[in-house]
Amino acid sequence: MPQTVIGLLLHVILKYKKQVTGVEKESHLRFIETPKLGVSLGWFIFWAPSGNRFPHYTNDCRMHEYGHSKQSVMLGPLYLLLVGIPSVSRVIYSRWYFKKYGLRWKNYFAGFPENWADKLGGVIADK
Repeated sequence: MPQTVIGLLLHVILKYKKQVTGVEKESHLRFIETPKLGVSLGWFIFWAPSGNRFPHYTNDCRMHEYGHSKQSVMLGPLYLLLVGIPSVSRVIYSRWYFKKYGLRWKNYFAGFPENWADKLGGVIADK
């Protein structure tokens, strides 16, 4: 429930800032397309086409974030602690890596919890 409340607030903020480019509803989930944000918060899945990594998918960022939503269902209130903190830590490290080396950190999706989200969301690197 805390993730869904945060997701709702973020959705309202992004709509106010005109940063929502599309919304699709599937069951109780809301897939919210944004220019550059990818995060899953309860029933709200924010994704950006700019986050796509593979040419054989048109929406692997969305699939990856959907994998995080499955983690949320599995872990419940522990999601923010067990997935949110490690995921944010990986984002912070990848940004530091880019600033230091001028390159994307290639191992971002190789470790926990990102590799698990890819698996749950059906993202396969080699197809």
